[in-house]
Amino acid sequence: MPALYIISCRMFEDELVHIFEEEENISLLIVENENTEGIEKKLNELSIKYDKLSPENIDRYTGKKEDFIVVLHLLEFALDADPSLLKDKVYRTIEENGEYFDGILVFYGLCGNVLGSLEEDFAHLNIPVRILKDSYGNVVDDCICASFGSRESYMEAMQGDERGEGTYFLTPMQASNWREMLVLARLTPDPNNIEMTKTVFDYSGYKNVGKVDTGLRYEKDFEDTVEEFATLFDFKKRNFTGSTKITDENYYSIKNDILKK
Repeated sequence: MPALYIISCRMFEDELVHIFEEEENISLLIVENENTEGIEKKLNELSIKYDKLSPENIDRYTGKKEDFIVVLHLLEFALDADPSLLKDKVYRTIEENGEYFDGILVFYGLCGNVLGSLEEDFAHLNIPVRILKDSYGNVVDDCICASFGSRESYMEAMQGDERGEGTYFLTPMQASNWREMLVLARLTPDPNNIEMTKTVFDYSGYKNVGKVDTGLRYEKDFEDTVEEFATLFDFKKRNFTGSTKITDENYYSIKNDILKK
């Protein structure tokens, strides 16, 4: 039974659901922790079958012999606020569990330039260990970069700002969790204090909100949330066409490599 271990930030919840919705003949197992409520709700709404696996029993996964096994381990948002803590958690998770699988895919980007050498650092496992890259082989900067399909497109979007008018980007998951993400980014200690947060945004040079439409509709209030965000902070709205290209390609690439063995 070939098995893939996915270690992912919660911010890629929708992209993962999209992959699992399209997949056939896989046995999906989710490692139980406090980060799975959102993805479980979406999987249940789509009647996508999965089982749960306790963190202590990751090495005891089971599935049908003819199926491809995917074990999903979601990590908390809070790690994004501290690159060194994020690296420690991702590396420790691979070190503790990587030996039980035929491949490991990390749904993160550079994230403060701490995960760029991950593939080299775990080459000794002698299995495919991958981090999200675009089609040019560039490790993505972060989840926003991944949603643009390439680092080039992401850089073009940022460079499209008028001088002194930065853009705060929102994917569906970023929009759904924007208050928590503002706190984690240390932009504000209280996102409900709109006047104070507006002052911080102004000081930081943000004048626009960028709606990055990946085509996914698992977060039902995306449009309304972006509109509310723009109104609250007096931002102009910029619309961008995103995609699931990077996450899809990285998943199917490592899956194919595992199945070839």
